Amino acid sequence: MLKYVLGLSGATIALAACASVEPGHHHNPDGTHAEGVHAHPDKLVVAGAGKTVENPFHPVRLLLSSEESAGDVTVYEFELPPRSPGSPPHTHTLEDEYFYVTEGVLSVMSGDQILSLYPGDFAALNRGNTHMFWNASDETTKLIMTTTGGSFEEFMASAAPRIADAQPDSAEGAGAVIGQLAAEHGIMISMEKMPEAAAPFYAPPSSAE
Repeated sequence: MLKYVLGLSGATIALAACASVEPGHHHNPDGTHAEGVHAHPDKLVVAGAGKTVENPFHPVRLLLSSEESAGDVTVYEFELPPRSPGSPPHTHTLEDEYFYVTEGVLSVMSGDQILSLYPGDFAALNRGNTHMFWNASDETTKLIMTTTGGSFEEFMASAAPRIADAQPDSAEGAGAVIGQLAAEHGIMISMEKMPEAAAPFYAPPSSAE
């Protein structure tokens, strides 16, 4: 029932990581790390690998943690089953999100626009702007999602444990738990901004007779 509550290519990931590097995080001309700068090793994640993230939204694999990128970026692979929710309308205040679709079709609300993203399409969903995403198609959708900083990673890691601790007895109760957790991480959920096109994918299922 909880799935009704909320729901770069390699080069693009590398560019996003470089773009978000803080001042002082650099290399010497010979390629070595500058003195005093935290060094972190390269990482290769083969297809189908990565750490499974337990969450109430949809299948997620963690490809690169903020610790592994020295706190600069977190990289996930999201998998949305056919005709399923992704996230509710929300606004980030602490991080930016970057989507790169690798399979299927992703529906995205950005402000007052509804967009359809296809394999190879990229979207920068910046902090301060309300957005959401879902899969309205009859096929599985996969995307690479990158965020800056580590706050969103903490939110994702905390969602399932918080739900388990709260043990809400309804979809509304679970939504309130996730809404509170999101607010603690600077993410404002705005269900009143749900577009009509997305609403059917977030409605609770009809009671079975």
